[in-house]
Amino acid sequence: MPKSENQKQKLLYLLKFFYEETDEDHPLTVNEIIAKLNQNGISAARRSIYDDIRTLQDFGIDIVIRKSKTCSYFLGSRLFETSELKILIDSIQSSRFITKKKSESIIKRLKQLASKPQAQSFSGQIYIYDRIKSMNESILYNVDTLHNAIAANRRITFRYFDYNIKREKVFRKNGELYSADPLALTFDNENYYLISYHHKYEGYVHYRVDKMADIHISSEKRSISNERFNAAAYVKPMFFMFDGEIEQITALFHISYLNIILDRFGDNVILHETEDAECFQATFKAAVSPTFLSWIMGFGSGALILSPQWVADELKRLSLETAEMYTDMEES
Repeated sequence: MPKSENQKQKLLYLLKFFYEETDEDHPLTVNEIIAKLNQNGISAARRSIYDDIRTLQDFGIDIVIRKSKTCSYFLGSRLFETSELKILIDSIQSSRFITKKKSESIIKRLKQLASKPQAQSFSGQIYIYDRIKSMNESILYNVDTLHNAIAANRRITFRYFDYNIKREKVFRKNGELYSADPLALTFDNENYYLISYHHKYEGYVHYRVDKMADIHISSEKRSISNERFNAAAYVKPMFFMFDGEIEQITALFHISYLNIILDRFGDNVILHETEDAECFQATFKAAVSPTFLSWIMGFGSGALILSPQWVADELKRLSLETAEMYTDMEES
C-alpha cells in the first residue's frame, strides 16, 4: 500500500484518537481506527495498527484491549479520573474569587482532559451559577505573582482598592503604593487573602487578593522569613478574616448548634456537657471583631457568652443598639 504524505503523523493521530474519543464505554475497533485515519488522509493496514498500538503501550500509554468477537481498544487511564474532574469543575464554578468568564475558560480546558463522550456527559451537569463572582479578571495572575514573590523571598509593592456604589475602583491612600513582606496565601470565606508583615504596624496584616492591583516584586529581600510565620495559627481565631483582640471565649449553646460549632472550630474547641441536656458549653479562641459578635448574635437565644465579661458586655451593647434602631423605625 503506498504511503500518503501524512504517513509520518499516523502515530500522533492514533494517540489523539485514543485520548479524545475513547474510554471504557467507548472503545474503537481496528476498522474504526483505519476509517478515522483515512478521513485524515492517512492510509493504514491492519497489521500496522497492531504494531502502532504495541509501540504506544511500550512507551507507557495505557491502551486496554477488550477481547470479543471483534477486539476493541481504549485509553485505560488519564491524568484525572472523571470523578476528579467533576470535583475540580464544581470547585471552579462555585468559586467566588474566579470571574464567570475565567470559570468558563478553565472548565472548557478541564473538559479536554476527558474523552469527548465523557465531556458531553458533563455538559448536562455543569452550570456557571448565577451567583456573586469576582469582578477582577486579574486575580489569578495576582495569585501567581504573589506565589513567586513568596518563593523568591522578595518584598512587594501594590495598590489597594475598594468599589464604590457605581462598581468603580477607588484606590485607598489616593493610589499610593503599599509595601509589604508577603508570607502566605490563604483561602477563607470564598476569598483569597495575602498574609504579610507590615513594618509600619510591626505586625501581620492581610489583604484581599482580588482588591490588589499593580503588584510588583521588588528586588529587595524580605526582612522576615516565612519560616517564622505560622499561617494556620494566624487564621484560626479569625472570623471571615476580620481581626480583633484574640480571646479565649466560653459560651453556652443550645444542643442543636453542636454540629455548627464543630464545623467552625473542629479540634480547636473544648466541649463540656451541662446539667441541662438541652445545652452544652464550648471554649475556643476567637478574634473579637464586629463580625464575630454578629456571628454569635445569629444564634439568637441559642447562645450566651459566659466569659470574658467584656465580650459579653460588647455583645449586649451591640444587641441593644440594633434593637433600638428597629424600634426607632417602628416609631417613625
